[in-house]
Amino acid sequence: MSPNPALPSLSSLMTVDVKSADSHRWAEVRLPDAHRELAAFRLAVHVAWHRCDGAPHYFDAWLQRYEGGAPHAEALLDCLVAFFGSESIGTPPLPAAQVHLDGFVAEHIWHLLTVERALPLGDMVRVDGPDWSVTDSGGDGLAIYRVAGALMFRLWESKAHTGSGAVRDVVNGACRQIDSNALRYLARFSKIGQSVADGELQHFYGQLPELWRGGAREAGGGISVSTKSSAIEDCFGNFHAYWPFANNDQRLGLVVVVDDFSGFASRVREHLWKGL
Repeated sequence: MSPNPALPSLSSLMTVDVKSADSHRWAEVRLPDAHRELAAFRLAVHVAWHRCDGAPHYFDAWLQRYEGGAPHAEALLDCLVAFFGSESIGTPPLPAAQVHLDGFVAEHIWHLLTVERALPLGDMVRVDGPDWSVTDSGGDGLAIYRVAGALMFRLWESKAHTGSGAVRDVVNGACRQIDSNALRYLARFSKIGQSVADGELQHFYGQLPELWRGGAREAGGGISVSTKSSAIEDCFGNFHAYWPFANNDQRLGLVVVVDDFSGFASRVREHLWKGL
């Protein structure tokens, strides 16, 4: 799912350490300073591609301008701003709030790392999300895998942690959010999946809420936190208290550590704006 096979994967620019505990699996991901700028560009390209993949001429126009091409005609620029100037990004004259930008970038970090299988579970079938705006009320993401021939899903919640509180508190809050909203989130994803052409996959989407409600082997959830903090020890220590699942791969965690995360998120936005 890369617009250019020559681009490095985001996970190759980071250190990825996959770990396993009795109640869950999780990955600790860190961005070295030496790769910070390339990672910001790689993520911006992913955002641009993900937003325009149904209309690739917009991505091509964005990239041409990014690489020094002529300014866009007014009509095209207005359309590109609609793609890249959402409530979570904003435009140079009117930037979005930093808290929204941080959450937006955190969601797309989760999305790209999931597409790249930073947490290897099986053969990736489909990844839905993230939402257009971090203020949307649906689930942040859904990943569907095939393991030993069977379809499985993981419902994800993504957070940005830039304050002084503990990362563990953010994880616990996200777990409670899924506890309260999982069926509603999955109903929305189920509706999205009814349009896929594959009959088996369409049927699977139709079962998502009941699989979660019954604690089925096919169901599971994940929490992703992008943070500036290096104090992430035992941040999933309460994971076992949430979601009535029997296997540790049904609770997944992802912690992405980036020094000055808000500054990194702003740099991703600057790359996006450069193509406008």
